[in-house]
Amino acid sequence: MYGIAGMQQKAVVNHNGLLKKVAYSLGKLVAVNPNNHVKGIEVCHFLHHHGIASTLGKFSRSGDDPARIVREYRKAGTFLLDNCSGEPFYLSLKPPALEFNIEHTADIARMAFKNGHAINFDAHHHFQAEPTIQLLEQLVGRIGPTPTPHAKWHYCLTLPSRWKRSVADAGWVAAEGLRVRLVKGEFKARRARDEIDPVKGFMELTDRLAGRVPEIAVATHDYELARQAIHRIKRSDSAVQLELIFGMPATRMILLSRQAKVPVRFYVPYGETLFLYGIRQFLANPHKLLRPIFPELFFGHKSKLSRIVSSLAAEDSHSAANDSLGN
Repeated sequence: MYGIAGMQQKAVVNHNGLLKKVAYSLGKLVAVNPNNHVKGIEVCHFLHHHGIASTLGKFSRSGDDPARIVREYRKAGTFLLDNCSGEPFYLSLKPPALEFNIEHTADIARMAFKNGHAINFDAHHHFQAEPTIQLLEQLVGRIGPTPTPHAKWHYCLTLPSRWKRSVADAGWVAAEGLRVRLVKGEFKARRARDEIDPVKGFMELTDRLAGRVPEIAVATHDYELARQAIHRIKRSDSAVQLELIFGMPATRMILLSRQAKVPVRFYVPYGETLFLYGIRQFLANPHKLLRPIFPELFFGHKSKLSRIVSSLAAEDSHSAANDSLGN
């Protein structure tokens, strides 16, 4: 019986590996921008030119050179040092891509702090959560909790609400005084007993963190979930920000940010795996394929930027008109 189960598991792994290879091949034919750090920087620069905050993160693939990622982040941080306005810029790190290496991580962090920027640790597989937090704890111990003055926060950790362990991780983050980026979570835990309903978990984490951390980024395109979380956080002493993935339709979420009077930030991913990311999202949520907004995902990045700016301008004009009528 064990042998049959082992063969079935191996078949699944091989099948997933084949799907990845096909997706990578298609990605070279159907490029989803920004597919490199230069284009990613271009998107962040454009957003900040229009007063929109951003964070940049590389979507890596197996075998990527960590040293190359460090160089790309250095270029991004240096260029955006003099080209960002409004909300502070920050870099999103993926510890597995850096091989959980403290030297690579500290290199990026020191550069970011020197430029007045911050860093975020993204979440990945459930089994990688512990080494991710250990790396962040090691980094804070090496560089210190307040590397630059006059900043509300320097370190941020992404917490997936679908994992039960995130409750305990939230306690550690609060004790350290770090910023939190709340997501539902893309990766399931290996065991069902390690998971909870992501919506319920999201609200539980919101209540646990509100008032205990300097800022909470509500990072979801789920309109109703974001609305409820923002409402609860605004009643506390924690700052709140709505964070959206660049490339995903954002018009309705931008409307929510204006209605709730909270700033919006865009997570700008770059890399050759963006096509694979999109495929994985729709395999997990096939109902989205039927939505009218689906084709928007394959628009060019310049077209997506124009839609974001147009949406913001429309909402600002609408708000100004309402204020005028109110007076």
